[in-house]
Amino acid sequence: MNSRGRRFLIFTLRGKQYSVNAGDLSEVMETAATFPIPRAPRCYLGVMNFHGVPTPVLDLASFLFGDPPTGPGNLLVLDHRFGSLALRIDTVVRIVSDIRDLRIQPDEGAFVRHSILFHNERIPVLALDMLVDELEEEARTGRPGNGGIGSDKTGRE
Repeated sequence: MNSRGRRFLIFTLRGKQYSVNAGDLSEVMETAATFPIPRAPRCYLGVMNFHGVPTPVLDLASFLFGDPPTGPGNLLVLDHRFGSLALRIDTVVRIVSDIRDLRIQPDEGAFVRHSILFHNERIPVLALDMLVDELEEEARTGRPGNGGIGSDKTGRE
């Protein structure tokens, strides 16, 4: 896979680095005020007003690992192609693109198809379409899928 022209936002969850394709994001922002969502799973922090659009905020670490949020964090607002959703992460590390040392390789794991190799470190790229599909399935059935809330859904230690 050619990394030319692709940009990845690297972020942390539980002290580990992950990444997303920056083209899959509308905005990166500080944590915003949220309002409760009745009967929503605990991994949803609430709904925020994002440029006039009600947008649910999902705590990604809580969804993937069952961990409660620690600190204010940042929000990754997904591109409208994925629907209306913001992901709360711990910290933004950096954006990488068109770097000689950046390589993309196939990878496996829940919500992961590829990893980027950056400075000899393998960083999983979250497949946001897979994540949104899982969230929609859980909303339809009312049951956690792919290991359930509280298990490590990334397949990582």
